[in-house]
Amino acid sequence: MYLAEQFNPFSGVSPSFGPFAPLLESKFGMFLALAWLIGFFVCAYFLIEAIARAAKSRRQGMAGDLDETRGELVRVGAATIGMASLPVLYTILVSA
Repeated sequence: MYLAEQFNPFSGVSPSFGPFAPLLESKFGMFLALAWLIGFFVCAYFLIEAIARAAKSRRQGMAGDLDETRGELVRVGAATIGMASLPVLYTILVSA
């Protein structure tokens, strides 16, 4: 019982979305957030698939296919990084 009564550093702390809180209060903002989430998951799926294809091409020693999969890996990786950086860019633009 004594341990439960000790100081809790998280008492009074409530979760917050920070600069995204006003955006998530409207239905349009929630739709944008859902669209971003789906897009990010799609990019991540294609990135994992491209990595697996590149590893398979490397294992089987197919040089032509390996060059093609490396190009696809770079494109999908750039798209995933772009999708991951969109919330950061939005925060910078809103807070400026």
